[in-house]
Amino acid sequence: MATEPIEADRPPQSAWTPAPPRLAWGDGLALLVWTAAVAAFFWDVVAMKAALFYFDVTEINLPYRDFFADELKAGRFSRWFPGLYCGMPLYSESQAGYFHPFKYLFYPWMETWKAFGLDTVFSIWLTGVGTFGWLRRHVGPIGALTGGAIFGLSGFMWAHLIHTSMVNALASVPLAVWALECAWQGGRLRAVALGGLAMACQIFAGHLQDFLLTSMLLGVYGLYRASIETGTRNRLFALGVAAGIPVMGAILSSVQWIPSKELLDRSPRAEGLNWESLTYGSWSPELLPTLVLRESYGTRARDTDWMDGFYPYHEMNTYMSVLGIVLAVVGLSGRRDRWGAFWPILATVGTLLMLGRFTFLMDYAHKIPVLGSSRIPVRLHLWVSLAVAALAAIGADRLARPGPVRLRWGVLTVLALLLASVPIMTVVYAPAFAVPDPWPKPYHQDRYQWLGEELTRAGFRTGLLTLLGVLLAAWAARASGIRRRVLTAALPVLIMADLFGSHWHDAPTIDPSYWTDPPESAEFILDDPDHQRVSGFGRFSAGEPGYASFPIDFMPVRDTLAWSLAPVFGLDSLMGETPMIPSRWKRYMDATVAVVEQSTVAGVSHLLYGFSGQVAGWPPPEQVGTAYVFSNPDRLPRARLMGRPVYASDEDEAVAMLGRLGPAIRDRLVVEDPDRPLPTDAEPSGTATIAEEIPERVVIRTQSNDDAYLFLADTFDPGWSATLDGQPVPIRPAHVNFRAVFVPEGDHEVVFRYRPAGFVTGLVVSTLGALVALGMLVVRRPMVQLQSDHGATGWRGWWPWFLAIGFAAVVGASAVAIGPEGVTTHSRWSAGLHRFTWGAGLEAMQRQPIVENR
Repeated sequence: MATEPIEADRPPQSAWTPAPPRLAWGDGLALLVWTAAVAAFFWDVVAMKAALFYFDVTEINLPYRDFFADELKAGRFSRWFPGLYCGMPLYSESQAGYFHPFKYLFYPWMETWKAFGLDTVFSIWLTGVGTFGWLRRHVGPIGALTGGAIFGLSGFMWAHLIHTSMVNALASVPLAVWALECAWQGGRLRAVALGGLAMACQIFAGHLQDFLLTSMLLGVYGLYRASIETGTRNRLFALGVAAGIPVMGAILSSVQWIPSKELLDRSPRAEGLNWESLTYGSWSPELLPTLVLRESYGTRARDTDWMDGFYPYHEMNTYMSVLGIVLAVVGLSGRRDRWGAFWPILATVGTLLMLGRFTFLMDYAHKIPVLGSSRIPVRLHLWVSLAVAALAAIGADRLARPGPVRLRWGVLTVLALLLASVPIMTVVYAPAFAVPDPWPKPYHQDRYQWLGEELTRAGFRTGLLTLLGVLLAAWAARASGIRRRVLTAALPVLIMADLFGSHWHDAPTIDPSYWTDPPESAEFILDDPDHQRVSGFGRFSAGEPGYASFPIDFMPVRDTLAWSLAPVFGLDSLMGETPMIPSRWKRYMDATVAVVEQSTVAGVSHLLYGFSGQVAGWPPPEQVGTAYVFSNPDRLPRARLMGRPVYASDEDEAVAMLGRLGPAIRDRLVVEDPDRPLPTDAEPSGTATIAEEIPERVVIRTQSNDDAYLFLADTFDPGWSATLDGQPVPIRPAHVNFRAVFVPEGDHEVVFRYRPAGFVTGLVVSTLGALVALGMLVVRRPMVQLQSDHGATGWRGWWPWFLAIGFAAVVGASAVAIGPEGVTTHSRWSAGLHRFTWGAGLEAMQRQPIVENR
């Protein structure tokens, strides 16, 4: 017999209960505000007046996509990129995003710099829209806009604005969570197919780690949902759907990740990570002040340089707006609801994990297969920002509706963070107040003034917006009707203003001529009819170009054609920038230390440096722009016949032989050929001519009076196959990194063709997965009937205090060690405090100073 709930079981009047109104004009207005805000902030990019160019954009993303776009415009789907690393498996490397839908929305129809900018901004916009749509199932448009603004503009997004693949992948996160909840609500598999497609797009975007982070998030959500369901069948369904969406995503994207996994297995990353490498990039507790003042220690764009050794500093950005934190605490009013109760749990777990090395939870994480290779723990802030977005959405929704609202705990939380920040910042900045001043030069004094002004402006902006937001929230809590909704509607606008303002310098742009007009050095080399590959060594490290506290002319920075710039301007390079390189290329570079032999064997015709010097045996350089260009007097053709082989039984022996031969590698061939068809004293004769070439097909005609090896100074890869006069022949690794084919005497035609290793297998699996997904879409019958998303958990209202106590216990237990000397600070916290200094950040990355009197 049913009984009436007793008074103790009833939620207080201030509690949040879901009652999302139907779609109406408010939704259109909210989306219009979001669209206008994003477009206004990125107007120069949206209007195609300026181009993105900073850090990974220059190093990796735009050059990769420029090649892919050019190939699409030429009617080819070329998966091999000849322009970098003597040729690289770009499709398998994945960051070009070959199957990501945005690449076909923009890149085939416009210049790459335009498409790249729109691709990036559209991904940010879609992240907010997707979050809005997901949250709109549970809250009204004001709450949904609040959550969409926080997740779409959180520190996680700004931290990875330079990682365009991660920004692309971020848009899938709310869509995957939305699909999971729809699957639970309807009991149908249709949502599993759609959620799997959203997650497949993360892999297609080119960032497997985002897929892993989202999969783990869904797994945690599934465990939670199963724990509050009744009946074994319902619990299994809740878990099965949470696992099914990532599995479907993995199946649909097999055509991408299987070739990528094959490349990973033969890259330096195949060795795995130790604990130090895995926890590199942990979020230090001393960064707590940046939760209330994003610029507490400066930013990646304009930093105080104290973060030396704390790379990747830009990834440490976890700012979500102070007003967002206040609303998230107000959102704990939904803690009795089944949906609302999950988000404080996710926020707590995510925060503990993103601390990385600073808790014992990561002590053995590097031994977990697959997940143990997911580096930089601060990236788990993805979970925290999504949880805060959901809680803030609840808080704003509660404020917009009738009834009393308690702001006290939200304000007290912010005050507690401020009070905790004071001693931390006092310790960190102590060296800046030392007597005598360790940085007395005028340059440093100017920067002190600049730093003081920046912190003052940041404090004023954040303080004013937060105070205004709290006052409006307090006014709204006492108002009613339309006035209450209007006052609450101002809160997401203030949050957007705070998040945009605190990241004002984090999206640096430049004149489009940076990408469209070749530097003088590129034109100089292209005028040489015998030019081949180049190798550039920039004046700056990989951290540039970017902002600093003084003006820099970034156009001349391109002159050395360093990073991945060369192919953008029509040249091929020995070098490149990517975290996924074949280990054979790296081992060749390590074994051939002398730049002359290393470059000559690889078919390099020109070296470029950002500073003057000499290359032994080469003519003096010509200064072209700011680059010093050396011309190789002994350049060798990329395709040539070679003899006098030195046979190696495997890659390790070949590396050792390269080191022993030294300069002789120009005339001798280290080849891994078990057949050993050519005598070791055979002298080469004849010619090899490249007759035809597109990225995935190279035709070489040879003529010789004796047997020889055809040596092609292009990177060896298992995806390449060869035919000799139409008959298949093996390709042998030569000089560790390159290719050789044995050719008998006479006239012959050798054709090299490329297809990524694992591509066919992945395509078959993806096709089968697509058929299964189509079947899921047409099946209408629900499998089970779970509880509603919303309803009472039956938990006491004070249950979040258990989370707080558990969090404190884990951190406390991790911070101390008990030994013969008693209770001491644990060694894992030994790197937890950095002191203020100048000259250790962006500006110190220069290999040559560009500011005098430092």
